[in-house]
Amino acid sequence: MTAVALSAGALSAGLLVAPSATAAPSPAMAGTDSTPSTVAAEWLAGELTNGVIITKNGPDIGLTLDAGMALSTVPRQGVHITAISNALETRLADYVGDGTKESYAGALAKAATFVRVAAKNPTSFGGRNLVTELEQRTADVPADPAAKPQEAAYAGRIFDQSESGNFANVVGQSYAVRALTLAKSTEAAAARDFLLKQQCSSGAFRLNFAKADVPNQSCTDGVAGSEADPDATALAMINLVESGDTSQAVKDALAKANTWLAARQRGSGAVRSAGTDAQINTNTTSLAAYAFGLLKNRGPAMKAALWVRKNQPVYKYKCRTALTKDTGAVAYRKDRINASTTTGLTADTRDEWRRATAQAVLGLQFAPASNDVFRIQSVRKEARAGDRPQFRVFGIAPGESACMQVKGDFKAIKGKTSGGAIVRKLKLPVGNQRRVALVKTSSDEARTSIRVRN
Repeated sequence: MTAVALSAGALSAGLLVAPSATAAPSPAMAGTDSTPSTVAAEWLAGELTNGVIITKNGPDIGLTLDAGMALSTVPRQGVHITAISNALETRLADYVGDGTKESYAGALAKAATFVRVAAKNPTSFGGRNLVTELEQRTADVPADPAAKPQEAAYAGRIFDQSESGNFANVVGQSYAVRALTLAKSTEAAAARDFLLKQQCSSGAFRLNFAKADVPNQSCTDGVAGSEADPDATALAMINLVESGDTSQAVKDALAKANTWLAARQRGSGAVRSAGTDAQINTNTTSLAAYAFGLLKNRGPAMKAALWVRKNQPVYKYKCRTALTKDTGAVAYRKDRINASTTTGLTADTRDEWRRATAQAVLGLQFAPASNDVFRIQSVRKEARAGDRPQFRVFGIAPGESACMQVKGDFKAIKGKTSGGAIVRKLKLPVGNQRRVALVKTSSDEARTSIRVRN
């Protein structure tokens, strides 16, 4: 509800980004509402156990880092960020590998990014130098590129070292660019240049690299393996911005990606994911919202954030449901809300809500605020008991949930996309007296009264 601005993918990977650690949370655009990101962050912080998110399959460090980077952009969450950092130190080898036989490039890049966000030193964390280890997983530029054309083709690309295989991809590459650039690594430029090769001429980034022995390591529109991926595109945009690289090549890449992603956005504000199971969801849309916001693309950012907010059920007070105890959580899709309204979140469904909310904390920072004063008005001055007079509610932010109530009756309402008054009828109780009608949001309350006569 509060019109105070604050400083946003793939669901299965639990990917997230946040502003760089060298600066405080950056303000979002004017006219945004801090409430949805704040309540989402509060819920997400409550899902931590000793600094770690424990899923039905055990501790999930990747998801935990997502949560930490999300919380770092919201005020008064420092204690949780510290707890996550401390937990990561004790579990570092489990996540990034032992540094000898096993070393995972994407995890190293993401861990180094979080460590910097947590205001710690990634060159000396948990007894290890994450930047040096990431450099070791980044292909060097050969001394004689002409003599070694294949090595030159994949120079700057990250590779896993693992008995299980190499699973590094474009998302990990974007984190590597950010981590290496902020560390002023000599390998940052090569990593950036290889990332930019993964952008097709359309402006989109693909998700997966070509095989290492393929001469052409660049994305090519229309070629198998170069399918456009909105999550990878948004993450590349975000990490390039947060890397602080202001080269012309990066500026041009961001402009092209911004245009492509905005064209993919639907009229509702939502963005569909890619792949065989592509669907509209809050993860992809939240990433897009944050990417647009960082680039000051105001319209698409606010539209995307509004759509995400509509998937954040806030059923409180008389309108409470089984989801009320998880107020702030964001659903992956609307059908998840419908399925959980009576059952609440279960062990089988909670993990998906955690992943969706970790991304939504960031995207929701660009949710539009109301441009009106929050209030409720009775259309009539008095009415008979049992009548259903109209009440008008003003100042509900677009997509915001609220509860209108009078003794004996209530209505759940949601702010209009276009703004304006919400008109609903409430049944009046018996009794010759003045009755109070209320409207409550997650953070505000307004009231009016009406004379009731039997």
